[in-house]
Amino acid sequence: MSTFVVKLLQRSQLSHSQIDVKPFIYVRSKWMDDDVEFDILTTSDNQNYRSSLKYDEFRSGACELEQAYDAFFAECKSALTTHMGLQGFDYEISLEDADKPTFKVYKCEGYETLYLDVPLRKVSNCYQLLDAAIEAGQQKPQAAPATESDAQTTASLAEYEKYVRDSKLKEEELLKKFLLLLNSKKAHIRDLESQLEKRSGKGSRAKNNQRISSDEEDDAYGAATQAMNIDNDSD
Repeated sequence: MSTFVVKLLQRSQLSHSQIDVKPFIYVRSKWMDDDVEFDILTTSDNQNYRSSLKYDEFRSGACELEQAYDAFFAECKSALTTHMGLQGFDYEISLEDADKPTFKVYKCEGYETLYLDVPLRKVSNCYQLLDAAIEAGQQKPQAAPATESDAQTTASLAEYEKYVRDSKLKEEELLKKFLLLLNSKKAHIRDLESQLEKRSGKGSRAKNNQRISSDEEDDAYGAATQAMNIDNDSD
């Protein structure tokens, strides 16, 4: 036997005249060998309800929805024992027939599927649930059932593996691009060095030619002068 007390957000339609106040449902569920008992308190009108479900009714629901019983039962239990509700599920206290209130649980994934429709009976008071609800509101949220935790762990591992694979592919792609860029830069540097060597060679030859020309001019300027023959009229 296991007992859970959870706080669920009740679905509601807000009209223009209504105040945006989120109504909650406190559910105390006691899971036994053959059935589950519910004590329910709604914050919208402080009304208390009680009900119970045989596990055979879960089996009938699974059959109607063409689902495996074990998976359907585990999902329903998780939806009813997860604090603030299981993601993808909506909860409602239906008062369409005031004499026959029901507790409805919907699964909303693309389209809405009614999972549970539990008949309720009103009770004048339920102090046990009220005390448990107040205590639950002051405590930390309960951990999700093992089935949900395992599913979340599996999903997290799958996401992590995908992230690692994608990171490695991106790393390899960036490395290839870097090598191409590096080779291109090396080729450009070699081309610049070749052009520089050619220009340096031309400059050296021009300087050598200029130096040779200057030396020849200096030699010519510094050569011994010849005596000039001047005819003397007196001779």
